[in-house]
Amino acid sequence: MHFVIAFTLAIVLMVADHYGQLMGSFRGVLLTTISPIERIATLPKQFYQLTTTDFTNVDTLKLENQRLKTELLLIKAKQQQFSNLQLEVSRLESLLGTAGKINTQSLKIATVTYYSNNPLSQYLTLNKGQLNNVIEQQTVIDSKGIMGQIINTTPTHSRVLLITDPDHQIPVRVQRTGQRGILSGTGHETTQLGFIPKTSLVEIGDLLESSGLGGVFPAGYPVAVITQIENKGGNPYLDVTATPVADLFQSHKVLILSQATPYLNFDEDLDESLNEDATEEPLDVK
Repeated sequence: MHFVIAFTLAIVLMVADHYGQLMGSFRGVLLTTISPIERIATLPKQFYQLTTTDFTNVDTLKLENQRLKTELLLIKAKQQQFSNLQLEVSRLESLLGTAGKINTQSLKIATVTYYSNNPLSQYLTLNKGQLNNVIEQQTVIDSKGIMGQIINTTPTHSRVLLITDPDHQIPVRVQRTGQRGILSGTGHETTQLGFIPKTSLVEIGDLLESSGLGGVFPAGYPVAVITQIENKGGNPYLDVTATPVADLFQSHKVLILSQATPYLNFDEDLDESLNEDATEEPLDVK
C-alpha cells in the first residue's frame, strides 16, 4: 500500500514538474548542494589522470630530448666539413672548372663508458666493439672535431687512443694555407705540431684539419687550433703548440667513422642509439 502511494506521488510530481515547472527551484537548490560533492568524488580520478599524464609526458620528453641530442651530434659532425668543402670546391673549380662528386661514409654512434687522462696514457673506452663491426684504426669524432682512433676492440667494447696521448700522431694541414705537418700528443691537454719550417706563414688561431695522408684519418676534419708559436735558435723548425678542438674528456656521445670514403652519410638508425641509452654503462674515470 505504501509503495502504491509513493509511486503515485512520484508520477504526480513528475507530471506537475514537466507541465508546470513546479520543481525547478527545488532541483536547482539540490544540484547546487550536490555539485561540490560530485567534484570531491571525482578528485581521485582527476589526481590519477594528472599523475599518469605527467609521468607519460616526462618519459616522452626524455626520449625526445635524447633523440634531439643525437640528431644535433650528427648535424654538428656534418657541419665540421663545411668550411673544408668550400676550400675543396674552390680548388677543384680552379683546376677543373667544376666541383667533384661527394662520396658518402657510414658511421656509428657510441657512448663513452670510461676515460683515462693519465699523462702516460690517454684513451677512451666505448660501448661498441666487434659485434658492431668496429675495427682498429677507425676514426672517432665528437660534435667539434677528431678525438682519436680505435686501437683495440673486444666483442662489446673498443678503446680510443686520444690525439693528446704521447704515442699518437696524425697528419694535418693548416686550413688557411694548406701547410702540412704532423700533430703529436704531449700527454697533457695540448698537442705539438712538428715539421713546420720557420719560413711558414702559420699564425696563432689557425685551424689544423686532418690532411688524409696515410689513409687512416679522413681528410677535412677539425683537429686543433694553434695557440703558441716559438722560434728557437738553430732549430730549423718552429715549435708550434695547438689545443684540440674536440671535448676529449667531456663528450659523452661520439661518432665512429668508417674508412670507406671521406664524407658522411646520415642514414644511421637513431633508434639504436636511443635504445642503448636505457642500459648504457656508467662513466668511469681514471
